[in-house]
Parts: sequence; structure tokens; C-alpha cells
Amino acid sequence: MANRKWHLITAIIVFLIYIVIYWFVNMNYISELKEISPLWIVTAFLMALIGAEAPDWDLLLNWMHHRDIATHSVFIPLIIAITFFIQKFMGFPEEILILALVFTPFFLGFASHLLLDLFPSVDPEKEVKEKGVTRTTAMLVGGFVSGLTGMETIKALQGTYLIHLPFKMPVKSEKERDTWEMRRTLPLHASRWWLFFNGLITGLLGIFLLVILIWG
Repeated sequence: MANRKWHLITAIIVFLIYIVIYWFVNMNYISELKEISPLWIVTAFLMALIGAEAPDWDLLLNWMHHRDIATHSVFIPLIIAITFFIQKFMGFPEEILILALVFTPFFLGFASHLLLDLFPSVDPEKEVKEKGVTRTTAMLVGGFVSGLTGMETIKALQGTYLIHLPFKMPVKSEKERDTWEMRRTLPLHASRWWLFFNGLITGLLGIFLLVILIWG
């Protein structure tokens, strides 16, 4: 997984881009948009940071694995978006719907987290190969630190990069063609595609939410 620092830095960059684009559109194309105020900016900024942290809330729940499929997906943003859409079509006051202005940064921060998770900060197998650590040394160090053999430690670390499922299900093996295995994680390539598409959909959903609720 990517370092927490990079998740927050990326969220800040995304937030600044969002503010600049919103201001540009407001000044040049749609003058009736809600004016940017200091309170609005601070709230939107905090929401962007919360969004960047939200997928890792699974770390706070001991019944979830890190990179749980429920938190590292579009599921949470989709529930929020559906709530706003229901409010709009039920005729709720615009003061409630204007929250979309600060929830869009939440969606963008959330999306940045998923996309950044495509680039793990440490690849255990690569570390071993590049640093010339022999299998015997890796086994001794791993066994001393964690009680596991070195290769088991590498496998365990690599497993944290995968999307975890709440139950075992048949997944097509990446090693043997046309074979299936029962596992509680998506394979490596499937995990990467999952993060990419869910990150992309989450970002688009945030923009769509803003367009429909504020300009629709």
C-alpha cells in the first residue's frame, strides 16, 4: 500500500486543482455558482483529507482485513451519492444539497487513495532481489522477527497489497491456466484492476454529483 503521507499530499494537490477549476468556471462561465468563502474552503479541504483516509478505516475494525473490498471500492461513495440524489428528488432545501460542494473533494480524495494504492511503497520480492538477500538470510531474519520463514514473511507482506474478500470464493488462478482456487483475496492483477476502475468511477461520481445537484 502507498505511504499515508503520499495519500494526504495527493489529496491536497487534488483539492487545490478542484478549487482552481471551480473558481475558473465560476468566473468565466457560470457566474451564479455559490461563492467561495473561507469556511467553504476549510470544510472542503478537511473533507478531501477525510476522503483520502477513508479507505483505510478498515484498519480500525479488527474483523476486517486491510484493503477490504468494502472500503477499497466505490461502495461508500455510492451510498453517499444515492443519499444526495434522494434528497434532491424529494425536494429538500438547497442548503442541504449545497453540501455537494464539500463532498466532491471527499470523493476526489477517496478516488486518489484507491488509484495511489496501485503503487505499493514496498515490494518485498523486489527488495530481496535488488539487495541481494539470499533465501537463507531472508528465512533467518524473517523467522527471528515474526516467527515465520523469510519466504512466508514475503508472502504475507505481498498479501497486504491484495483486495480482501469477506469470505472464500472461487478465483481463477494466475499461475495455472484454466484452474480455479478458493481464496479470500483477489489475485494481484485483479486487485490492481479493481483499484483502478473503482478509483476512476469514484472520481467521476464525485464530479457527476456536483453537476447534478448544483447545476442540474
